[in-house]
Amino acid sequence: MQYRMGKWYQYILFSSDPLTSGVIPHTRVYNAENLLDFLKLYETVYIKHDRGGQGKGIYKVYKEENGRYCLNGFTPKGEELKISIATIEDFKPETYPYMGFGGLLDRTYIVQEGINSSTLHGMPLAVRVHVQLLNGEWGVSGMYGKVASARTYENGIVNANQGSQVMTISELLSIHLGLDNEDTSRLIESIEEIALTAAKLVSKEFPRLEYGIDFGIDANANPVLFEVNTYPGIGNFAKIENKRILNKIRAIRKLQQEEKNNPK
Repeated sequence: MQYRMGKWYQYILFSSDPLTSGVIPHTRVYNAENLLDFLKLYETVYIKHDRGGQGKGIYKVYKEENGRYCLNGFTPKGEELKISIATIEDFKPETYPYMGFGGLLDRTYIVQEGINSSTLHGMPLAVRVHVQLLNGEWGVSGMYGKVASARTYENGIVNANQGSQVMTISELLSIHLGLDNEDTSRLIESIEEIALTAAKLVSKEFPRLEYGIDFGIDANANPVLFEVNTYPGIGNFAKIENKRILNKIRAIRKLQQEEKNNPK
């Protein structure tokens, strides 16, 4: 059994649905040619390990004024990497494999359009949505906002494991994005609709009782679907709302277990 659904397969899956296809970043399997093509189209591009997580195996790439290429991020082992290279071929992502489920080395990477998902002050931001299946229906149990730390400002990686600040979704949208109540409600409703659609799509290929879904928010305050995590952690919910959402997720897990033990 695969440990997590790869980013490339998710891109193919989401491209097949009318709703999700319009909110995903342009993505290709990594090779030097695809990376160079993307750098002609976008100011910044990301190289991501296909099955990496926790902000690891991700590198922000852009062309410097001197014509060299800057790569800034974290290896799959979590080691910081910031290099400047003369040609794209000088970067060898296979040098940084991911130790996958079962101890197998996975050297597959993708190249992805860089999305300007940032606060009013230019700090990278993201949203995590937790969805759960109960009584045959998918529902949103909660969500929170994340803002990058000073450590990850340059590479744009927004992950609590790399020091990002966790906050309520209302704080992220009102204080850090300056949205009013009407725009906040609209955006949350849109995120929830996309999250539930993504969960239904993924569950057909990788059945689980819950997923953690990561979003960005573009310059027009529209959601961007980044990835579905098939084994999501819930610890960050302990940092907001006096653990209200965390307790809700745990309560639903108990109901899921009861449903499993007493099928109708």
